[in-house]
Amino acid sequence: MRGSGVAPGSRLGSAAYRLLMAAALARLAGRSDHPSRALATALRDTARGRIPPEERVWIDRIEAHRRGLASGAVADAPGTRADTRAHAERRDEAARACTWMSLPPVLGRLVIRLVRELEPRSCLELGTGFGISTAYQAAALDLNGTGALISLDVGDITKLAQPGLERLGLGGRVELVPGLIEETLASACERAAPIDFALLDADHTEEGTVGAFDAIAPGLSGGAIVVCDDVNWTDDMRRAWRTIAARGRVSATVTLRRLGIAIVAGPA
Repeated sequence: MRGSGVAPGSRLGSAAYRLLMAAALARLAGRSDHPSRALATALRDTARGRIPPEERVWIDRIEAHRRGLASGAVADAPGTRADTRAHAERRDEAARACTWMSLPPVLGRLVIRLVRELEPRSCLELGTGFGISTAYQAAALDLNGTGALISLDVGDITKLAQPGLERLGLGGRVELVPGLIEETLASACERAAPIDFALLDADHTEEGTVGAFDAIAPGLSGGAIVVCDDVNWTDDMRRAWRTIAARGRVSATVTLRRLGIAIVAGPA
């Protein structure tokens, strides 16, 4: 998440999100395609608290890592040190902000369930942030035994996320791409295509969010799922989500206050 303040909906409690998930199932009623079934199962299981034991193990590990970031107990990987002042400042920022800037635990549980059910071969994330949502996706891929994730963000942020992913044993599932996303996205899309799952959590403006979706759209597989974070952040973001939902290849959408989830059909 970029910007200041707290996104509307980011402080919703777990119970409120679970009610939203249960209500969202009506949007998928009667749809039998694989991504719709995967999303419906993920929503239903998370709403009911039915998380498989092997996923709970990963959830506990990732949330312990989040708590370590929040307390300042987690810094750099063993044998390394902050190599720039900016990196140290990013690490301190994590201690202050990772508890509310990253996806909350209940949405992390939804992401791991969704990636498990969808079984994507290739995932793309714009906005690594503190690596929490990155870890949830990578853990699901690890449990699936297949698939890889490319995650893009500026260099100081990827330096912050990398040690945590390595500590969790997920470094092998994730390629972190440092640099300005507008400069690295085209190459990443080319390497990731066909993209089965994408998480957009970088430029929180109308132009930037719609532009990111349109940039990755040619590389999306038929049946891909795209998750957009903070779609209720500002009027700009609400307009962005309405624009994305109206795109021709988007066959169904679900909105969970801060999250927008789109199912993308094949080319016309």
